[in-house]
Amino acid sequence: MFKSSQLVFNPRVRKSPFFLSTMKHGASAFTIYNHMYLPISYEGVIEDYNKVLDGVQLWDVGVERQIQIKGPDAEALAQFLTPRDIKKCAVGQAMYAPFLDFDGGFLNDPVMLKISEDCFWFSIADGDSLLWVQALAAGYKFDVVVDEPDVSPLQVQGPNSAKLMSKVFGDWIDDLGFYKFKEFNHKGIPMVIARMGYSRELCYEIFLQDHSQGNRLWEILWEAGKDLNLKPFGIRAMNSLRVEKSYKLVGTELSIEYSPYESGLDKFIHPNKGNFIGLDALNKWREKGFNNKLITLEVHNTTDADVLGNNPIYENGSVIGRATGGDFGFRLGKSIALGMVKPELAKVGQKLKIDILGKMHEATILEESPYDPENNLLRA
Repeated sequence: MFKSSQLVFNPRVRKSPFFLSTMKHGASAFTIYNHMYLPISYEGVIEDYNKVLDGVQLWDVGVERQIQIKGPDAEALAQFLTPRDIKKCAVGQAMYAPFLDFDGGFLNDPVMLKISEDCFWFSIADGDSLLWVQALAAGYKFDVVVDEPDVSPLQVQGPNSAKLMSKVFGDWIDDLGFYKFKEFNHKGIPMVIARMGYSRELCYEIFLQDHSQGNRLWEILWEAGKDLNLKPFGIRAMNSLRVEKSYKLVGTELSIEYSPYESGLDKFIHPNKGNFIGLDALNKWREKGFNNKLITLEVHNTTDADVLGNNPIYENGSVIGRATGGDFGFRLGKSIALGMVKPELAKVGQKLKIDILGKMHEATILEESPYDPENNLLRA
């Protein structure tokens, strides 16, 4: 087997405002995301996973950079960037608003925050989307300024997250609606607090607006959460949480290879809203039909390895698709995989086979989101 490799900290790669606190509290591994260091693990995958279920945890997601669009044409550019109709989004409201390329494939899947009538933030996943938006703004001559503001998110997740947030910031937190946000200043620390997050657990996102206050904010939350079973969290455990919910990820289920229709995001595509990037390509794609459909699989009889991604999927000895991601779903007690297969085979109960490290495993297509399909935890 390969020896473990090391990641050496380098000034070419940025550190988040919470970096020193993550190191202080035990971050043991990092990856690179948006040209920044992102903590992967603290105590281990299972230990980090369980933290989300029985207390509250802090997750440094300062790597989720913001693209700010500000100016007279801000709404027009925002509307052009995404296939979702954002006209009904109010100030103080957030909305999932993916970016497509000119061929209709996925570039990024940001959440948009409407800060004011002429100012929008797009909170992006991994990828150089700032350059993309700046190029479109210049090329199509939108009257806007597009830049990256001093904004760094920190997620607070788990069943005790509401208790921690109200304890630190006040009882108004309890009235903050799902996908709503409020600008707030706590002890001289400017921030935007939103009721949303990636884990599909009860979650809040704090958008810090002064990078020099990052470690101070972390330690304020840490002290307040000592009696609430507060722990730090790494992204490696998030993979298990996401596959339990059939949650899609940029670069795997969401990529330039697949249309949003194939990835199961039809409800976010509004082809009649007016022109947007990728509209013509999507119309042609719909006319000719789709070659893939995203499915969720239970993989049977796994022992020491789960699906990682790019595993071939078989039916009657023929390759009919590939896995895009997978992991062990600890709450389900099952090995779960996501994948793209031919649409005619994408039926719940369909029996397939999947290759893991050269060994064939039986697999069964499940309903989407095998854990908490109604998102009761997220909306609690």
